[in-house]
Amino acid sequence: MGRRRLIGYDADRQYPHIGRPTMSLDLHAGADVFSRDGHKLGTLSRVVVNKDSLKLTHVVVDTGVLRSGKPLWEGGWSLPHDRVISLGALGSVTPARIELTMTADEFRDHSVNYDTEVWKPMPDLKPGKLDASDIARFTSSIPGEPGAFVVSDVLAKSPEDVDIQKDTPVWRLNPHQKVGEVERALFDDATGKMTSLVIRRGFLFTYDVVLPARYISDVIETPDGLVLVDMTDDEVESLNVYEEAQEG
Repeated sequence: MGRRRLIGYDADRQYPHIGRPTMSLDLHAGADVFSRDGHKLGTLSRVVVNKDSLKLTHVVVDTGVLRSGKPLWEGGWSLPHDRVISLGALGSVTPARIELTMTADEFRDHSVNYDTEVWKPMPDLKPGKLDASDIARFTSSIPGEPGAFVVSDVLAKSPEDVDIQKDTPVWRLNPHQKVGEVERALFDDATGKMTSLVIRRGFLFTYDVVLPARYISDVIETPDGLVLVDMTDDEVESLNVYEEAQEG
């Protein structure tokens, strides 16, 4: 996937909550997102973190379509569903509701499309020689076909960032075993660094446990995402059950 930088991206920005007592910032995918002037903008789609530090850099809002059948703002129907905003726009945050410091108009004007599709010419793998890429470019140029182009996704994030969304699988490498699926992410309210993931375990009867960030060995960029952890059997079995009211 391609990537493009957000205007004004700054990994070392100051967090709006700094100076408060250290608390857990609970970012739950599906939480309702509201503007400062009371308009529902959508729901939290995913969080974007720095791959190495696991520090929160941006959040992505799924604008969707209002239940009333009308766009949130004029021209809203034509916008992609996922819009990315910087942390400076975060106001009050609870697991069920996020309120931004932006008005609805400011969100429209200053949020950025998270995933943009662009058309690129099909590459010629061996210029000057007939090969499979030449045949593909020829057949795709037949009338009624899309033409000798391929679609590429361009993501509005730094190359050093990865996103984590609800249902991202969490796996151990040794042994190769699935531990669970991401339900939400918890961050230190003062520093913006991830403290833990809440993951869903079980099959027919599921339950949520807290996975401390110290066990995360890598976050892999795939269509569904992938979190790798380095844990023993005892560490997996001793993970605490998550309670929404708990801190940290």
